[in-house]
Amino acid sequence: MDAQLFGAPAGPLPAETLRAALDARVNDARPWLIFQRGAGTPLTLTFADAAQLARRWAQALRSAGVRAGDRVALLLPNGPDFIGAFFGVQQICATPVPLPWPVVSMGPLVLPAGAAAVLAIAEPRVLVAPTAIEACPVPVLTPDAAVSGVGEQAEPQPSSSVGVDAALVAPAFIQFTSGSTGRPRGAIVSQRAAVHSAWAMGQALRLSTDDIGVSWLPFFHDMGLVGVVLSSLLAGFPVHVLTPAEFLLRPRRWLELLSSTRATITVAPNFAFDLVLRRARTLFPSLDLSALRFALNGSEPVLRATLAAFATAGAEAKLRSGAVLPVYGLAENALGVTFQAEGAPDADAPLDGRNVPSVGVPLPGMDVAVRRADGSLAQVGEEGEVTVKGAALMDGYLGDAEGTARALRAGWLWTGDRGLIVNGRLHLTGREKELVIKAGRKFHPADIEQVVATLVDAPPNGVVAFSVLRESAGGEELVIVAELRRRPTGDLVSQIRGKLSETLGVMADRIELVGAGDLPRTTSGKLRRAECIARYGART
Repeated sequence: MDAQLFGAPAGPLPAETLRAALDARVNDARPWLIFQRGAGTPLTLTFADAAQLARRWAQALRSAGVRAGDRVALLLPNGPDFIGAFFGVQQICATPVPLPWPVVSMGPLVLPAGAAAVLAIAEPRVLVAPTAIEACPVPVLTPDAAVSGVGEQAEPQPSSSVGVDAALVAPAFIQFTSGSTGRPRGAIVSQRAAVHSAWAMGQALRLSTDDIGVSWLPFFHDMGLVGVVLSSLLAGFPVHVLTPAEFLLRPRRWLELLSSTRATITVAPNFAFDLVLRRARTLFPSLDLSALRFALNGSEPVLRATLAAFATAGAEAKLRSGAVLPVYGLAENALGVTFQAEGAPDADAPLDGRNVPSVGVPLPGMDVAVRRADGSLAQVGEEGEVTVKGAALMDGYLGDAEGTARALRAGWLWTGDRGLIVNGRLHLTGREKELVIKAGRKFHPADIEQVVATLVDAPPNGVVAFSVLRESAGGEELVIVAELRRRPTGDLVSQIRGKLSETLGVMADRIELVGAGDLPRTTSGKLRRAECIARYGART
């Protein structure tokens, strides 16, 4: 039997564009995004507040020379300004390009590693940032220009001269993968794709105004943007928002908010569930998670050991059985592809001595097929590359016709992820891609290697970075091996970890310092990456 799965019909969408979706909430005074501020009073943004902010930002962007069809880069943390700027760009039929915000931001704001390469490809009219940025290649627009006072009465704006057709043509946003030397790729997500993806996820989960969300995911990432911001906008429910730094520094805060707010839905990568198990396990008996309908686990490999351990701990907090649901999505499909159904968990698929959890069935309007390298359909139970078809597919990669042609073939997206279909469910088994996935974010190995090379006295091609799946660690570990020409001075391992955290916002799990010439290379001097992974990846 062919390895294919077909989603149910999606039904009519609630809006044609993101602009229309927010405009429909212009008089809605209910809380939408509640930004937690440590021990301080949370800042509540209503739907109406967000619509007002969008109009203010639209005016500021027009004054800065942004016109329909332009692109606008956004370098902003989770907060009202990101929401106002993102939807302000929508209001004038331009296209937002979110950039990764540093996990820890100290001192003057600088362009994150890889941002210059993204700006060169995206060619934005302006970059929106909290403060001025020295040596920025494009003009910087700060929130002061938007007069972004929440709750103030915004002056009515004249109807835009840009019509509905232009709003439909303008992409909803462009989602770039992390990277610079690996040439970052920007997935062009259309208005229809963005609305369809957010709506389909809501349909699959039966989301409504009665739901309550909690999230620490960054808004610049598709999981936070589409999975949290857009899904809650379309379904009309409130979300309590932390920053990634708040979660990483104090993981228990996520659990505490889930309990105190009586949250019904949350979403995070597998590593986050593992992190709270390791650092906040004793907290569970004091919590009440009985209201939590869905704790979605996705964006990186979902591990059976983590699912089982969290279910056991959650039971002490009255977490209902089956609430933790593995899901699958990717930026090239706006986000969601398959979700596991509510209730009893699907059976695992055995593969090479491990149990591979199911990530469920296609969302409404999505089709999934597993294919062999020659493009033919695999059979049920046969491993191959996962391909996806549906209304949420990207239009292509910005300025990369060759990459687009490889990814989109005859209406199907070749994801680069490997999997198999068993008992009508998709199971992900690995990746075709060489990208490093850490904490749900994608990095080109060369970018990590370049940062490390600036710190160590290494020969050419003397640093290799890769991730390995380590079930005992609850996710993928980032491993870095660096050759040294001479004995280091000081704690070089700590220096490397600090530099990676500062520049890329990524934590290295294991760093090995070896002698010059230890890494395997080809006769032309290139690293034998697969051999490096085989040699160093299995070490603990």
